[in-house]
Amino acid sequence: MNRAQALAEFASFGKQKDEAISIIVASTINNQGPIYVLTLITVLDVLTRCQADEIDLDDLEMWANVIESRSDIDYSAVEGVIYALSNSEQMGNLDKSKVARLIELFKA
Repeated sequence: MNRAQALAEFASFGKQKDEAISIIVASTINNQGPIYVLTLITVLDVLTRCQADEIDLDDLEMWANVIESRSDIDYSAVEGVIYALSNSEQMGNLDKSKVARLIELFKA
């Protein structure tokens, strides 16, 4: 798995997420800009899986924090939802009802 594949695996909470994290951590970030684009479809899938208890709320918040801190992930299309998930100080604690509201908001 190369770095681009690892970023895609991490961003989609794939089955090989742990291996992807190891690859991402081991690789150096260069200033070539984003090599992975996070889409609304992927975010909605992750949120839906969280709502179905496949992804823990703490893991979801950590996921959003990592995405927000990566220069090699372009999340501009979903910046609002990533901000809401990663900033519990401003947005309030993350719970299942907030995840459900985000799903409804972004499905529309």
